[in-house]
Amino acid sequence: MTTAPAHHRRLLQEYVGNARLMSLSAVDDDGAPALLPLPFHAAFGPDRLMFIAHRDRPLVAGLKTRPKVAGSIIAGAGRGVTFAGLASAAESPDPVRLAPGERLYRIDVTEWLLFDEHAYEYRVHPIRA
Repeated sequence: MTTAPAHHRRLLQEYVGNARLMSLSAVDDDGAPALLPLPFHAAFGPDRLMFIAHRDRPLVAGLKTRPKVAGSIIAGAGRGVTFAGLASAAESPDPVRLAPGERLYRIDVTEWLLFDEHAYEYRVHPIRA
């Protein structure tokens, strides 16, 4: 596994850190694909995305048996990342703020793909977490 150049890592953190919405894709309990737009919070080192969702939503209901997920984060016109990783329920540091039935989930990101259609050298660049 190779380490990404520092400037690619900086762009990744900038794009993800400035975005507020991701599209998350997984397979539900019936094996059907599911896509869900979600607000998220990112952390790096280790690379993680955190989100809140109702535990009965088809996408998150299937995470126990099928934790592999993929998604995208658009950071602006022609810029963003795609990601892949493993999702699981996480402990909330402040459970009082969650609505009934909601849970905090964590994605441990294993791979990022940085894209920028405006800068040729960064057009598509894989970054492994």
